[in-house]
Amino acid sequence: MNAGRSTASLKRYGTSFHFASRFLSSDQADRAARLYALCREIDDIADRADDLNHARLRLQSIRDELAGKTALDPIAKTVVSFSPKVSTEVLKELVEGVMLDTLPVLIRSQDELLRYCYQVAGTVGLLMCDIFEVTNVSARYHAIDLGIAMQLTNICRDVCEDAQRGRRYLPSDLVGDIAPENVLSPSKEQAQVIRQALKHLLEEAEIRYQSGIAGLCFLPLQSRTAILIAALSYREIGVKIAVRDFDVWRGRVYTRLIRKGLLAIKAISTILFCKRLRKYQGFHNSALHHSLGKNPSVHSEC
Repeated sequence: MNAGRSTASLKRYGTSFHFASRFLSSDQADRAARLYALCREIDDIADRADDLNHARLRLQSIRDELAGKTALDPIAKTVVSFSPKVSTEVLKELVEGVMLDTLPVLIRSQDELLRYCYQVAGTVGLLMCDIFEVTNVSARYHAIDLGIAMQLTNICRDVCEDAQRGRRYLPSDLVGDIAPENVLSPSKEQAQVIRQALKHLLEEAEIRYQSGIAGLCFLPLQSRTAILIAALSYREIGVKIAVRDFDVWRGRVYTRLIRKGLLAIKAISTILFCKRLRKYQGFHNSALHHSLGKNPSVHSEC
C-alpha cells in the first residue's frame, strides 16, 4: 500500500492515531501509517468477509507464508518488503489472533481474553517498537501492556457492535453464558452483570495504561509524545464509559477533536515535566503477562 493510501486508511479508521501522528516527523508518520494500514488489511480479512471460511483459509495461508520463505499473498509480500524490518514472528501472532474472529467468539475466561488482546494489539505495540527501532527488552514489555490496554478499551466500547456480529468478548467468568443477542437486549440483571464486567475490564486496562506509559521513555522524543497522546485519547474512551455508568447501550463513545487537543497539551506538559517520561524509573511487573504464555517478547516469570 502506498503512502497516500496508508495515510487515508489511518485518517478514516484510526482517528486517535491519525491525530497523534501529527506530532511525528514525516518519516515516523509514514512508517506508522504504513504499519496501521498493514494491520488494518489483516483485520479486514475477518471483519469484512462475506465467507468466513475463505477468510480463515487466507489468513492461514498468510501465517504459513510468514513462517516460510515464499511470500505470494500481497500482505505477506508487504511484510517482507517493510522497512524498517518488522518481526514476522510477531505478525504471525497477529494473524492468528485475527483468525479467531472468523469463528464464533464466546470468550470463556479473563486469561483467554488477555491472550487474545496480546495477539491482536499487544503485537501492534511490539511492531511499533520495530518501526521506531526500539530494541530494549523492557520497552517491549511495556509496549505489550499498552496495546492490551487499548484493546480492552476497544472491547468495552464495542460490546454492542460485536454482539451484532455474534461475538462476545466479555469473558464467561465475568458474565456467565450470556449469548450475544442477550448482550444487545439484556434483562435488568444481565445488564448489571455486564456493567460490572465492563468496570472490571476497564480497571484492568488502567493498570496496563500505567505500565505502558511507564515505558514510553524508551522511545525517541517525537514518537514518545505521539504515542502518549494516542494512549490518553484511548484511555479517555474508558473514562467516558465509566461516566455513563457503563451504559454501552446508549451509543458508541468517542473522544472528540477538541478533547484530543486538550489531551495533547496534557501529554506535552507531561513529557516536559514528568521525570518518568524522560528516564526509566522502575521495573516491569511480570504478573501482567502471566496469562500470555511463551509468545514473542512476553515477560516470563521464570
